[in-house]
Amino acid sequence: MRRRTKPPTSSSNRTSSRLSREDWINAAKTMLVESGIDGVKVDLLAKRMKVTRGSFYWHFEDRDALLDALLHLWEASNTEPMLAAIKAAGARGDREDFDATVGRLWIDETEFDPAFDSAIRDWARTDPDVAEAVHRIDDIRVAAFAEMFKSYGFTGDEAEVRGRIIYYHQVGYYTLGIRESSAERKRLGALYDKVLLY
Repeated sequence: MRRRTKPPTSSSNRTSSRLSREDWINAAKTMLVESGIDGVKVDLLAKRMKVTRGSFYWHFEDRDALLDALLHLWEASNTEPMLAAIKAAGARGDREDFDATVGRLWIDETEFDPAFDSAIRDWARTDPDVAEAVHRIDDIRVAAFAEMFKSYGFTGDEAEVRGRIIYYHQVGYYTLGIRESSAERKRLGALYDKVLLY
């Protein structure tokens, strides 16, 4: 699959169809989560949305263009909110801010979609370009956590290792498919904080 340096955009000289570009990307996201990358095929998506394949080609040159857009959606929708939450958690250098920022992001799962994150990681196992993107985003996320820990008074390697541990913990939580109610996660939050933040 080819990689682009910026998100692809639809051509301005094409007329829009009933389904928008975003409709196709969101359908691809749903299919990726439900069926894996092999399920993200133009024919299957068109059948699911009850349209012809022609509708797809109003917005995308080919399947690779859709996959590029899907990867960019993941980077934006699952990374930007996380980075904003991490920055807010470290803004005052007070660990008490963690639960209201990163903790809320992870517990509510409205701004961060763990199923989408896991589906992208599954896809990365079979596509070197996607694996490279995942490694790049993981490095960005870990670096942000390391900066957060620096704001809490940790330095150098300790801040870096703590950043890795908290991030790897959460990725592992999702990868293992652990299911707890929001109430249970909130109840255990103080214990997680004690282990991961202090």
